[in-house]
Amino acid sequence: MNSLNRIPNYWPHRTLSRSIDVGNLRWHVQITGETGPTILLLHGTGASAHSWSEIIPQLAGHARIVVPDLPGHAFTLNAPVDSLRLHKIASELKKLMHALALPGPHLVVGHSAGALLALSYAEINPEIKCIIGLNPSLVPPPVSYTQFFGPLLSPFTRSSLISFALAKFAGASSMIDRLLDSTNTILPEARRIFYRDLFSNPKHVLGAMNFMAAADITAVLNKAKACRAKLIWVLGKNDVWIPAQQLKQTIASYFPQATVIEWPGGHLMHELEPQKAVDLILQELLLLQGT
Repeated sequence: MNSLNRIPNYWPHRTLSRSIDVGNLRWHVQITGETGPTILLLHGTGASAHSWSEIIPQLAGHARIVVPDLPGHAFTLNAPVDSLRLHKIASELKKLMHALALPGPHLVVGHSAGALLALSYAEINPEIKCIIGLNPSLVPPPVSYTQFFGPLLSPFTRSSLISFALAKFAGASSMIDRLLDSTNTILPEARRIFYRDLFSNPKHVLGAMNFMAAADITAVLNKAKACRAKLIWVLGKNDVWIPAQQLKQTIASYFPQATVIEWPGGHLMHELEPQKAVDLILQELLLLQGT
């Protein structure tokens, strides 16, 4: 275990943070809970473990909770930009769980691209019994999204120098607030500050852009047709980043056995209304423990 000096003192649940070297990666992961099944929480592109901060304490008394910053994001270090493909990150997650000497995970909850990663991880980990995807990024982003991010996904923009410039611009402008508002989720100021801090870090910007650019949705979906885990997809009715109607069509094609739930809310609805996510997770946890 290594120093946690890179984690700001005000970061949510810093007392739960661990730094652990696995291969070349220096992971930042938050862990709580001592008994029960293991729940793995996977954030989406550009976020970090902080996005689960209101959910973690409500699950801690029921299960072991593992919440990493994904490679290329936040305080997990040393991920080369060419290592951010979903199948490679899934392999690194498996190594992390082995290094932590924890069973499972048995239940994986992923937000956005984190749900896509959960599917890729389930290919190599039969211990996963249930995947809950919150606004899962199982479809290409809409035109409005690609118009915003498209210029950021070119090889030139994904260089370290340009990422440094983008981070400096983001920190000195309202760019991140406009980005958050575009999710149709109006987060309070107390939660916005974490995203502003993340996107003022050039390494986080570089990692997030490369992670987004490397996501091969079709490849994951084709392989995930054989997924044996229980699948629950939660769709935000007001999510303009991942439109529910298109998402339902994709789910019907690839995962006809899945449970589909629709909630009012935008792309970051689990941050604005965490109790709904907690209730669903605990409900599935009870079913898992009864099998």
